[in-house]
Amino acid sequence: MISDAALVEGFERGSLEQFHHADHVQISIVYLARYGRDQALERLTAGIRRLAAADGHPEKFHVTMTRAWLDLIDVARDAHPHASDPAALVAACPELLDKSALERCYSRELLYSDRARAEWVPPDVEPLSAVIAR
Repeated sequence: MISDAALVEGFERGSLEQFHHADHVQISIVYLARYGRDQALERLTAGIRRLAAADGHPEKFHVTMTRAWLDLIDVARDAHPHASDPAALVAACPELLDKSALERCYSRELLYSDRARAEWVPPDVEPLSAVIAR
């Protein structure tokens, strides 16, 4: 993990050369702690859209995945309130680093649909909380 400050700065400027799943998890944890769920979602959405556009692939932005991951991370924070920073939460909830975790909650057909890419759709298999070990 890079430092929270460096990640936030690069993310908000749209200057990150790479943005991997672990970075997405880390910045989501930081934003949830700083801003709460609604503002974290707004900032995360804007930042991912900015990075995708800067990379020349604005079509890569996925509304449902962005929100579902944020909501999943928020569930993990609630389940592990002692985990006070990104590294501690990931240690308590290593399933957050499993890029395919959402596939336990969504059918592949729904999760990878054009509809889910364009708008929020709730899970159709399991609730997001089913992914998090308590």
